[in-house]
Amino acid sequence: MSSALVSFVLPCFNSGQYLQQTIDAISLQSYTHWECIAIDDGSSDTTLSILQAAAQQDPRFKIISRENRGLIASLNEGIAAASGEWIARIDADDICTPDRLLKQLDYCQTNQVDICGSWVGFIGDRSGEWHTPESDAEIRLALLFNTPIAHPSILARAALLKVHPYPNDAPHAEDYALWCQIAATTSARFANIPQVLLHYRTHPGQVTQAKKAALLITAQCVREQYARTALPVALQPLAAEFAKLAEPSRILNHAEWLWMVDFFSQLLALRPESRGALGEIWLDTLQRSRGVNLLDLPRVLKLALHMPPPKAERKKMLKQSLRLAMSDCVWRKIKP
Repeated sequence: MSSALVSFVLPCFNSGQYLQQTIDAISLQSYTHWECIAIDDGSSDTTLSILQAAAQQDPRFKIISRENRGLIASLNEGIAAASGEWIARIDADDICTPDRLLKQLDYCQTNQVDICGSWVGFIGDRSGEWHTPESDAEIRLALLFNTPIAHPSILARAALLKVHPYPNDAPHAEDYALWCQIAATTSARFANIPQVLLHYRTHPGQVTQAKKAALLITAQCVREQYARTALPVALQPLAAEFAKLAEPSRILNHAEWLWMVDFFSQLLALRPESRGALGEIWLDTLQRSRGVNLLDLPRVLKLALHMPPPKAERKKMLKQSLRLAMSDCVWRKIKP
């Protein structure tokens, strides 16, 4: 087992409400050779005093406190100050399991992985789990649509992140932009451990409407740029249209849904290794499509056969099947 030093990078801005729970979870790690670089980004609440108390009790907590510069600056500053061979990300309202570092380090060492996330469990306003794709091939494919890595769950080689800092021109989508950049320009290996190693907190005001709008614009640009090189050559002329329709918040009409069905089929034929990642993606696409009805059931069944959704998405699959059946009932009801 590796004895490498791991540097947690913990950006904080007015994080007093949940910060102590995050600090406690870091302190309880069964792998003890770590430091925590905590950046107080100009907080006006109890954040700094909580961090100072932690540092007094445990010198492994190291604090940077200065005026507000934003998340991207805090992340890059924390990584630059880190002494560890590995960077472990965590946010100031999340809780990692006690065995997180131990399992991620062992997985990275055994599988020669450079960036390793995990499944996450939701706490706060949301329940359930997010089962992210496991293999490097599936992750690189899923990046065409959105980030398939829970940002605060990652363990990454420090040398890689020091050479590839978070881009300043990707506000609120800095992690998605960074993973796409690394995937497009390096041979770094991605992975997600198929176990919940982080509990991700959702709560009111987490992302404001203004930030959501900025995120959509940034992610759209990142997605199209990545698609122009990551798609199979035969599909690269479709990159702009694909990037537009692949936006997770976009509601598709029936014609757009059919376009995406054909695209998924072509992509699978050209990239058979994408089967696992596409199972959840096409189902999410169906969920945000309107005008789909019982006549589309053969297409849906074909997608389910060739790109099976993960077990965690069975309820969603059932719900969408019922939606198709109900659309036929409604059609019969209003038919003159």
